[in-house]
Amino acid sequence: MIKFNKRYKKFSQPFLFEELYRLERAQRKLGKDVISMAVGDPDIPTNPSIVEFAKRELDNSINHKYPNTKGNENLRKEISAWHKRRHNVDFDFEKEISILIGSKEGIAHLPLFLIEKGDYAIIPSPTYPTYRTGVWLSDGLIYDIPLLEENDFLPDFYKIPQKVVDKTKVLFLNYPNNPTGASADLNFWKDLVRWALKNDILIAQDCAYCEIYFDAPTHSIFEINGAKKIAVEFYSSSKTYCMAGWRAGWIVGNSKVVCALNQVKENIDSGQFNAIQNSVAFALKNHELITPPVRQKFKERAQYYYENLKKLSWRPYMPKGSCFIWAKPPIKTKSERAARFILENSSILLAPGIGFGKYGEGYLRFSLTVEDRLIEESINRLKYLDWSKI
Repeated sequence: MIKFNKRYKKFSQPFLFEELYRLERAQRKLGKDVISMAVGDPDIPTNPSIVEFAKRELDNSINHKYPNTKGNENLRKEISAWHKRRHNVDFDFEKEISILIGSKEGIAHLPLFLIEKGDYAIIPSPTYPTYRTGVWLSDGLIYDIPLLEENDFLPDFYKIPQKVVDKTKVLFLNYPNNPTGASADLNFWKDLVRWALKNDILIAQDCAYCEIYFDAPTHSIFEINGAKKIAVEFYSSSKTYCMAGWRAGWIVGNSKVVCALNQVKENIDSGQFNAIQNSVAFALKNHELITPPVRQKFKERAQYYYENLKKLSWRPYMPKGSCFIWAKPPIKTKSERAARFILENSSILLAPGIGFGKYGEGYLRFSLTVEDRLIEESINRLKYLDWSKI
Protein backbone atom coordinates (compact mmCIF):
# COMPACT_ATOMS: atom_id res chain seq x y z
CA MET A 1 0.00 0.00 0.00
CA ILE A 2 1.36 3.41 -0.96
CA LYS A 3 1.70 5.76 2.01
CA PHE A 4 2.18 9.50 1.81
CA ASN A 5 4.46 11.39 4.17
CA LYS A 6 3.33 13.67 7.00
CA ARG A 7 3.89 16.81 4.95
CA TYR A 8 1.19 15.75 2.53
CA LYS A 9 -1.45 15.98 5.25
CA LYS A 10 -0.96 19.75 5.25
CA PHE A 11 -1.95 19.75 1.58
CA SER A 12 -4.79 17.25 1.97
CA GLN A 13 -7.37 20.03 2.09
CA PRO A 14 -8.04 21.36 -1.43
CA PHE A 15 -6.26 24.61 -2.34
CA LEU A 16 -8.84 27.32 -1.71
CA PHE A 17 -9.29 28.41 -5.31
CA GLU A 18 -9.46 24.88 -6.71
CA GLU A 19 -12.30 24.14 -4.28
CA LEU A 20 -14.08 27.30 -5.42
CA TYR A 21 -13.79 26.20 -9.04
CA ARG A 22 -15.38 22.87 -8.11
CA LEU A 23 -18.29 24.60 -6.37
CA GLU A 24 -18.85 26.78 -9.40
CA ARG A 25 -18.90 23.80 -11.79
CA ALA A 26 -21.37 21.94 -9.57
CA GLN A 27 -23.77 24.91 -9.59
CA ARG A 28 -23.50 25.31 -13.35
CA LYS A 29 -24.39 21.63 -13.81
CA LEU A 30 -27.61 22.44 -11.95
CA GLY A 31 -28.35 25.05 -14.60
CA LYS A 32 -27.48 28.04 -12.43
CA ASP A 33 -26.16 31.21 -14.10
CA VAL A 34 -23.21 31.69 -11.76
CA ILE A 35 -21.29 34.95 -11.55
CA SER A 36 -17.85 33.93 -10.34
CA MET A 37 -16.23 36.66 -8.25
CA ALA A 38 -14.05 34.30 -6.25
CA VAL A 39 -10.77 34.26 -8.15
CA GLY A 40 -8.60 37.15 -9.31
CA ASP A 41 -8.33 36.15 -12.97
CA PRO A 42 -8.48 39.36 -15.05
CA ASP A 43 -11.32 39.58 -17.56
CA ILE A 44 -9.42 42.34 -19.37
CA PRO A 45 -7.59 40.78 -22.33
CA THR A 46 -3.84 41.07 -22.64
CA ASN A 47 -3.02 44.27 -24.53
CA PRO A 48 -3.13 43.55 -28.31
CA SER A 49 0.34 45.03 -28.81
CA ILE A 50 1.79 42.41 -26.44
CA VAL A 51 -0.11 39.63 -28.20
CA GLU A 52 1.09 40.74 -31.64
CA PHE A 53 4.67 40.97 -30.38
CA ALA A 54 4.38 37.45 -28.92
CA LYS A 55 3.13 36.06 -32.23
CA ARG A 56 6.26 37.31 -33.94
CA GLU A 57 8.41 35.84 -31.17
CA LEU A 58 6.78 32.44 -31.70
CA ASP A 59 8.03 32.43 -35.28
CA ASN A 60 11.63 33.01 -34.19
CA SER A 61 13.25 29.57 -34.02
CA ILE A 62 15.91 30.83 -31.61
CA ASN A 63 13.16 30.93 -28.96
CA HIS A 64 12.41 27.24 -29.44
CA LYS A 65 15.53 26.19 -27.53
CA TYR A 66 15.85 25.71 -23.78
CA PRO A 67 15.85 29.03 -21.94
CA ASN A 68 18.24 30.03 -19.17
CA THR A 69 16.65 29.23 -15.79
CA LYS A 70 17.79 32.62 -14.48
CA GLY A 71 15.98 34.25 -17.37
CA ASN A 72 17.20 35.69 -20.62
CA GLU A 73 19.42 38.74 -20.58
CA ASN A 74 16.97 40.82 -22.59
CA LEU A 75 14.24 40.54 -19.95
CA ARG A 76 16.55 40.93 -16.95
CA LYS A 77 18.01 44.14 -18.43
CA GLU A 78 14.51 45.48 -19.13
CA ILE A 79 13.44 44.69 -15.56
CA SER A 80 16.47 46.57 -14.26
CA ALA A 81 15.62 49.57 -16.46
CA TRP A 82 11.97 49.52 -15.37
CA HIS A 83 12.85 49.53 -11.67
CA LYS A 84 15.17 52.47 -12.27
CA ARG A 85 12.36 54.40 -13.96
CA ARG A 86 9.67 53.35 -11.53
CA HIS A 87 11.46 53.35 -8.15
CA ASN A 88 14.82 55.00 -8.90
CA VAL A 89 16.52 51.82 -7.65
CA ASP A 90 19.45 50.11 -9.37
CA PHE A 91 19.52 46.33 -9.71
CA ASP A 92 22.37 44.26 -11.13
CA PHE A 93 20.66 42.21 -13.84
CA GLU A 94 23.15 39.35 -13.32
CA LYS A 95 23.00 38.94 -9.53
CA GLU A 96 19.90 40.72 -8.26
CA ILE A 97 17.22 39.63 -10.75
CA SER A 98 15.89 36.18 -11.61
CA ILE A 99 12.92 35.23 -13.79
CA LEU A 100 10.11 33.07 -12.41
CA ILE A 101 7.40 30.95 -13.99
CA GLY A 102 4.91 33.24 -12.31
CA SER A 103 5.70 34.78 -8.92
CA LYS A 104 3.71 31.99 -7.19
CA GLU A 105 6.38 29.35 -7.86
CA GLY A 106 9.18 31.60 -6.61
CA ILE A 107 7.29 32.35 -3.41
CA ALA A 108 6.67 28.64 -2.82
CA HIS A 109 10.34 27.73 -3.47
CA LEU A 110 11.88 30.49 -1.32
CA PRO A 111 11.66 28.66 2.04
CA LEU A 112 13.35 25.54 0.64
CA PHE A 113 16.79 27.05 1.19
CA LEU A 114 15.93 29.32 4.14
CA ILE A 115 13.93 27.24 6.58
CA GLU A 116 15.23 24.44 8.79
CA LYS A 117 12.98 22.25 10.89
CA GLY A 118 11.83 24.35 13.84
CA ASP A 119 12.42 27.72 12.14
CA TYR A 120 9.56 30.18 11.89
CA ALA A 121 8.09 32.02 8.95
CA ILE A 122 5.88 34.95 9.92
CA ILE A 123 2.84 35.08 7.66
CA PRO A 124 0.04 37.66 7.73
CA SER A 125 -3.53 36.57 8.30
CA PRO A 126 -5.59 36.99 6.18
CA THR A 127 -3.28 36.37 3.24
CA TYR A 128 -2.61 34.57 -0.02
CA PRO A 129 -2.42 30.82 0.83
CA THR A 130 0.76 30.08 -1.17
CA TYR A 131 3.00 31.75 1.45
CA ARG A 132 2.50 28.62 3.55
CA THR A 133 3.43 26.10 0.86
CA GLY A 134 7.23 26.21 1.00
CA VAL A 135 7.21 26.49 4.79
CA TRP A 136 5.24 23.25 5.04
CA LEU A 137 7.60 21.54 2.60
CA SER A 138 10.57 22.67 4.73
CA ASP A 139 9.09 21.43 8.03
CA GLY A 140 9.03 25.03 9.25
CA LEU A 141 6.69 26.61 11.76
CA ILE A 142 4.23 29.39 10.95
CA TYR A 143 3.42 32.36 13.14
CA ASP A 144 0.26 34.15 12.04
CA ILE A 145 0.49 37.91 12.41
CA PRO A 146 -2.99 39.48 12.31
CA LEU A 147 -4.00 42.13 9.80
CA LEU A 148 -6.79 44.00 11.54
CA GLU A 149 -9.12 46.58 10.03
CA GLU A 150 -8.61 48.96 12.94
CA ASN A 151 -4.91 49.04 12.00
CA ASP A 152 -5.70 49.56 8.29
CA PHE A 153 -4.68 45.93 7.71
CA LEU A 154 -1.01 46.60 8.50
CA PRO A 155 0.85 44.17 10.80
CA ASP A 156 2.16 45.24 14.19
CA PHE A 157 5.44 43.33 14.13
CA TYR A 158 6.48 44.75 17.51
CA LYS A 159 3.82 42.56 19.12
CA ILE A 160 5.42 39.34 17.88
CA PRO A 161 6.88 37.43 20.87
CA GLN A 162 10.68 37.73 20.95
CA LYS A 163 11.05 33.96 21.26
CA VAL A 164 9.34 33.68 17.86
CA VAL A 165 11.35 36.54 16.35
CA ASP A 166 14.59 34.85 17.45
CA LYS A 167 13.68 31.72 15.47
CA THR A 168 12.25 33.50 12.42
CA LYS A 169 13.95 33.36 9.01
CA VAL A 170 11.42 35.14 6.80
CA LEU A 171 8.43 37.48 6.98
CA PHE A 172 6.04 37.41 4.02
CA LEU A 173 4.13 40.57 3.10
CA ASN A 174 1.88 41.65 0.23
CA TYR A 175 1.00 45.30 -0.49
CA PRO A 176 -1.25 46.36 -2.12
CA ASN A 177 -2.79 43.52 -0.20
CA ASN A 178 -4.66 40.44 -1.27
CA PRO A 179 -7.35 40.00 0.00
CA THR A 180 -7.96 43.34 1.78
CA GLY A 181 -6.83 45.93 -0.77
CA ALA A 182 -4.81 47.78 1.89
CA SER A 183 -1.57 49.57 1.04
CA ALA A 184 1.66 50.49 2.85
CA ASP A 185 3.44 53.86 2.83
CA LEU A 186 7.12 54.74 3.08
CA ASN A 187 6.97 55.21 6.85
CA PHE A 188 5.80 51.62 7.24
CA TRP A 189 8.65 50.34 5.05
CA LYS A 190 11.23 52.42 6.95
CA ASP A 191 10.07 51.02 10.27
CA LEU A 192 9.99 47.47 8.93
CA VAL A 193 13.51 47.68 7.46
CA ARG A 194 14.88 48.86 10.83
CA TRP A 195 13.14 45.98 12.61
CA ALA A 196 14.30 43.38 10.06
CA LEU A 197 17.93 44.58 10.15
CA LYS A 198 17.91 44.44 13.94
CA ASN A 199 16.52 40.89 13.99
CA ASP A 200 18.25 39.52 10.87
CA ILE A 201 14.97 38.49 9.20
CA LEU A 202 14.39 38.35 5.45
CA ILE A 203 11.43 40.39 4.19
CA ALA A 204 9.70 38.75 1.22
CA GLN A 205 7.34 41.34 -0.27
CA ASP A 206 4.87 40.09 -2.86
CA CYS A 207 4.30 42.95 -5.33
CA ALA A 208 1.74 41.22 -7.54
CA TYR A 209 -0.60 44.23 -7.28
CA CYS A 210 1.97 47.01 -7.10
CA GLU A 211 0.74 48.58 -10.34
CA ILE A 212 -2.96 48.30 -9.46
CA TYR A 213 -3.00 51.35 -7.20
CA PHE A 214 -5.85 53.88 -7.02
CA ASP A 215 -4.24 57.12 -5.83
CA ALA A 216 -0.53 57.77 -5.36
CA PRO A 217 1.89 55.22 -6.86
CA THR A 218 2.98 52.46 -4.51
CA HIS A 219 6.48 52.29 -3.04
CA SER A 220 9.16 49.63 -3.21
CA ILE A 221 10.88 48.54 -0.01
CA PHE A 222 14.15 49.18 -1.86
CA GLU A 223 13.52 52.90 -1.73
CA ILE A 224 14.69 52.51 1.90
CA ASN A 225 18.44 52.53 2.59
CA GLY A 226 19.73 49.15 3.68
CA ALA A 227 16.77 47.17 2.35
CA LYS A 228 18.90 45.09 -0.01
CA LYS A 229 20.58 43.54 3.02
CA ILE A 230 17.34 41.94 4.19
CA ALA A 231 14.70 41.99 1.45
CA VAL A 232 13.48 40.58 -1.83
CA GLU A 233 10.42 41.53 -3.86
CA PHE A 234 8.35 39.30 -6.13
CA TYR A 235 6.72 40.78 -9.22
CA SER A 236 4.14 39.37 -11.61
CA SER A 237 2.90 40.15 -15.09
CA SER A 238 -0.44 38.49 -14.29
CA LYS A 239 -2.39 41.49 -12.99
CA THR A 240 -0.14 44.32 -14.20
CA TYR A 241 -0.46 43.34 -17.86
CA CYS A 242 -3.45 40.96 -17.61
CA MET A 243 -1.14 38.06 -18.54
CA ALA A 244 -2.23 35.57 -15.87
CA GLY A 245 -2.07 32.52 -18.12
CA TRP A 246 1.33 33.44 -19.55
CA ARG A 247 3.00 32.57 -16.20
CA ALA A 248 5.80 35.10 -15.94
CA GLY A 249 7.24 36.97 -12.97
CA TRP A 250 10.53 37.87 -11.33
CA ILE A 251 12.35 38.33 -8.06
CA VAL A 252 14.64 41.28 -7.26
CA GLY A 253 16.72 42.20 -4.24
CA ASN A 254 19.34 40.62 -2.03
CA SER A 255 21.81 38.97 -4.41
CA LYS A 256 22.56 36.04 -2.09
CA VAL A 257 18.87 35.15 -1.87
CA VAL A 258 18.15 35.74 -5.55
CA CYS A 259 21.05 33.51 -6.63
CA ALA A 260 20.11 30.81 -4.13
CA LEU A 261 16.53 30.72 -5.40
CA ASN A 262 17.81 30.44 -8.95
CA GLN A 263 20.08 27.55 -7.92
CA VAL A 264 17.11 25.71 -6.43
CA LYS A 265 15.12 26.34 -9.59
CA GLU A 266 17.92 24.95 -11.75
CA ASN A 267 17.19 21.60 -10.10
CA ILE A 268 13.41 21.89 -10.51
CA ASP A 269 12.55 23.65 -13.76
CA SER A 270 14.20 24.77 -16.98
CA GLY A 271 12.95 28.34 -17.11
CA GLN A 272 10.16 30.14 -18.93
CA PHE A 273 9.71 30.07 -22.72
CA ASN A 274 11.87 32.81 -24.25
CA ALA A 275 9.03 34.07 -26.45
CA ILE A 276 7.04 34.82 -23.28
CA GLN A 277 10.05 36.39 -21.58
CA ASN A 278 10.62 38.69 -24.54
CA SER A 279 6.93 39.61 -24.55
CA VAL A 280 7.15 40.64 -20.89
CA ALA A 281 10.21 42.72 -21.76
CA PHE A 282 8.12 44.42 -24.47
CA ALA A 283 5.36 45.09 -21.91
CA LEU A 284 7.84 46.61 -19.46
CA LYS A 285 9.27 48.83 -22.18
CA ASN A 286 5.74 50.08 -22.94
CA HIS A 287 4.54 50.02 -19.33
CA GLU A 288 3.48 53.68 -19.17
CA LEU A 289 1.15 53.19 -22.17
CA ILE A 290 -0.29 49.78 -21.26
CA THR A 291 -1.06 49.98 -17.54
CA PRO A 292 -3.12 53.20 -16.98
CA PRO A 293 -6.35 51.86 -18.58
CA VAL A 294 -6.12 48.64 -16.53
CA ARG A 295 -5.54 50.61 -13.33
CA GLN A 296 -8.41 53.00 -14.10
CA LYS A 297 -10.83 50.17 -14.81
CA PHE A 298 -10.19 48.46 -11.47
CA LYS A 299 -10.41 51.79 -9.64
CA GLU A 300 -13.83 52.52 -11.18
CA ARG A 301 -15.07 49.04 -10.32
CA ALA A 302 -13.79 49.31 -6.74
CA GLN A 303 -15.52 52.65 -6.17
CA TYR A 304 -18.78 51.39 -7.68
CA TYR A 305 -18.79 48.19 -5.66
CA TYR A 306 -17.78 49.83 -2.39
CA GLU A 307 -20.55 52.44 -2.66
CA ASN A 308 -23.23 49.92 -3.61
CA LEU A 309 -22.31 47.40 -0.93
CA LYS A 310 -22.64 50.16 1.66
CA LYS A 311 -26.14 50.93 0.38
CA LEU A 312 -26.99 47.25 0.97
CA SER A 313 -25.78 47.46 4.62
CA TRP A 314 -22.56 45.56 3.94
CA ARG A 315 -19.41 46.79 5.71
CA PRO A 316 -16.79 47.02 2.95
CA TYR A 317 -13.23 48.28 3.26
CA MET A 318 -12.34 50.83 0.59
CA PRO A 319 -9.28 49.36 -1.14
CA LYS A 320 -6.25 51.48 -1.97
CA GLY A 321 -5.23 49.02 -4.67
CA SER A 322 -5.58 45.44 -6.01
CA CYS A 323 -8.65 44.08 -7.79
CA PHE A 324 -10.62 43.03 -4.71
CA ILE A 325 -13.25 44.27 -2.26
CA TRP A 326 -13.00 42.90 1.29
CA ALA A 327 -16.29 43.16 3.14
CA LYS A 328 -18.43 41.92 6.00
CA PRO A 329 -22.03 40.94 5.17
CA PRO A 330 -25.02 42.68 6.78
CA ILE A 331 -25.25 40.11 9.56
CA LYS A 332 -22.55 38.45 11.65
CA THR A 333 -21.99 34.90 10.42
CA LYS A 334 -19.23 32.48 9.49
CA SER A 335 -17.68 33.35 6.14
CA GLU A 336 -18.08 29.89 4.58
CA ARG A 337 -21.74 29.83 5.60
CA ALA A 338 -22.28 33.28 4.10
CA ALA A 339 -20.48 32.32 0.86
CA ARG A 340 -22.59 29.18 0.45
CA PHE A 341 -25.81 31.09 1.23
CA ILE A 342 -24.99 33.71 -1.41
CA LEU A 343 -24.08 31.05 -3.99
CA GLU A 344 -27.26 29.06 -3.41
CA ASN A 345 -29.59 32.07 -3.32
CA SER A 346 -27.97 34.57 -5.68
CA SER A 347 -25.69 32.40 -7.83
CA ILE A 348 -22.68 34.56 -6.97
CA LEU A 349 -19.48 32.73 -6.11
CA LEU A 350 -17.32 34.53 -3.54
CA ALA A 351 -14.20 33.63 -1.58
CA PRO A 352 -14.86 33.13 2.16
CA GLY A 353 -12.47 35.05 4.38
CA ILE A 354 -11.51 32.01 6.45
CA GLY A 355 -9.80 30.61 3.36
CA PHE A 356 -7.17 33.35 3.75
CA GLY A 357 -6.48 32.59 7.42
CA LYS A 358 -8.19 32.72 10.80
CA TYR A 359 -8.17 36.52 10.93
CA GLY A 360 -10.14 36.55 7.68
CA GLU A 361 -13.16 35.03 9.39
CA GLY A 362 -16.30 37.11 9.04
CA TYR A 363 -15.27 38.66 5.72
CA LEU A 364 -15.91 37.79 2.08
CA ARG A 365 -13.71 38.70 -0.85
CA PHE A 366 -15.21 40.01 -4.07
CA SER A 367 -12.95 39.77 -7.10
CA LEU A 368 -13.60 42.62 -9.54
CA THR A 369 -12.17 40.67 -12.47
CA VAL A 370 -15.47 40.18 -14.26
CA GLU A 371 -17.16 42.23 -16.97
CA ASP A 372 -18.85 45.49 -15.99
CA ARG A 373 -22.30 44.10 -16.83
CA LEU A 374 -21.70 41.23 -14.38
CA ILE A 375 -20.43 43.65 -11.74
CA GLU A 376 -23.77 45.49 -12.00
CA GLU A 377 -25.79 42.27 -12.19
CA SER A 378 -24.16 40.92 -9.02
CA ILE A 379 -25.19 44.04 -7.11
CA ASN A 380 -28.76 43.65 -8.40
CA ARG A 381 -28.81 40.05 -7.20
CA LEU A 382 -27.46 40.95 -3.77
CA LYS A 383 -30.33 43.44 -3.33
CA TYR A 384 -32.83 40.59 -3.13
CA LEU A 385 -30.98 38.43 -0.60
CA ASP A 386 -33.07 37.75 2.48
CA TRP A 387 -30.49 37.43 5.24
CA SER A 388 -33.15 36.33 7.74
CA LYS A 389 -33.16 32.96 5.94
CA ILE A 390 -29.48 32.17 6.45
